[in-house]
Amino acid sequence: MARLTSADRAKLPDTAFAYVDASGKRSLPINDESHVRNALSRFGQVPFETPAAREASRRRLLNAAKRHGIVPVGFIDAELRTAEKKSAAGKLIIELGRIATSAELQSELRRTLGDAQLAILRWSKPEGTYIGCDDVPTALPGESSGRTATFLQGRGRPLMAIVHDVAVLGSEEITEAVTGAVHLVAGRELLDDIDEIGIATEGLPDGEVTFLLTDIEGSTPLLRHLGDAYADVLAEVRTVIREAVLRSGGRQVEARADEFVAVFESADEGVEAGIGLQRDMASRTWPGTHPVTVRVGLHTGSITLTETGYVGVTVHTAARVMSAAHGGQVLVSGDTARQCTRQPAASFVDLGRHLLRGLAEEHQLMQLAADGLATKFPPPSV
Repeated sequence: MARLTSADRAKLPDTAFAYVDASGKRSLPINDESHVRNALSRFGQVPFETPAAREASRRRLLNAAKRHGIVPVGFIDAELRTAEKKSAAGKLIIELGRIATSAELQSELRRTLGDAQLAILRWSKPEGTYIGCDDVPTALPGESSGRTATFLQGRGRPLMAIVHDVAVLGSEEITEAVTGAVHLVAGRELLDDIDEIGIATEGLPDGEVTFLLTDIEGSTPLLRHLGDAYADVLAEVRTVIREAVLRSGGRQVEARADEFVAVFESADEGVEAGIGLQRDMASRTWPGTHPVTVRVGLHTGSITLTETGYVGVTVHTAARVMSAAHGGQVLVSGDTARQCTRQPAASFVDLGRHLLRGLAEEHQLMQLAADGLATKFPPPSV
């Protein structure tokens, strides 16, 4: 293939390239047979701006191959395999219910994407590096290794990295599906072991505070039921919760996957937010036939606010109270109920004392009863 000089390249019209991006940058010359063959081999390496741009470029390239009498068997085979991977990755994020840990997700991605060395790493601030699923610090790949890393961040800070062959995340759809899966599973792991939440700490209350935690009940079946529409539902649920928290004087601490964490200076504010968000959730019309409900848990206690976030068992306890709730229900600990000084338009229904998972002592659980809230629920899920 004769190499195009800059001058020769500049003389070619845009139609002599398979791809011209929004800024006018031209890629994949198709001005003659040798360049068409080269473009066919390099197509999977081009970072297209959108799926539509990729498809338009693919059509131009195949038309050019036809004009030059080229039968692009290898290209078509690669495209078919990419489509299969895209489908598999899409199904993967829909079927996250059976994937509980990053290690399991790593194994599934290795099988689905055909990359036996794919690794999911998490950022460790104490270590100052990324750590693998085996808790061993892991170096990122060098430029000449044929492997690369796709990074995930949370609030502008390192969160996770996916180390993979440069070819396996060759499309926007696959990348979004895989990173979405990693975000969801990592979020579940973080919530399951939560005793520290990293946040932007400026202006947050310290000392005795009330935490409100929520999640979507049955998020995995809901995801499977709604498919692509789940993202819009998740965004609307977050908006409902965020607005209720702000109305009541609270602060958002964290939102990851389908979980939400907020903090209040007083128990009264937290209770008010819990009632408000459940009323708003109940008043919405949601797509599909699967119910969209959130579990709400509130707990009050002393907490330490450090430069990296809240540290203490209070957050852990609030998470366990929330986990005991059912969709549409607001559960509060006895500590929160006792700290309420106002007379809200609600009452507390005593559900007894329970030993919550991972906690050494029993905690009294109480259900909020108020106009617009459901009242009948199964016993706490402890």
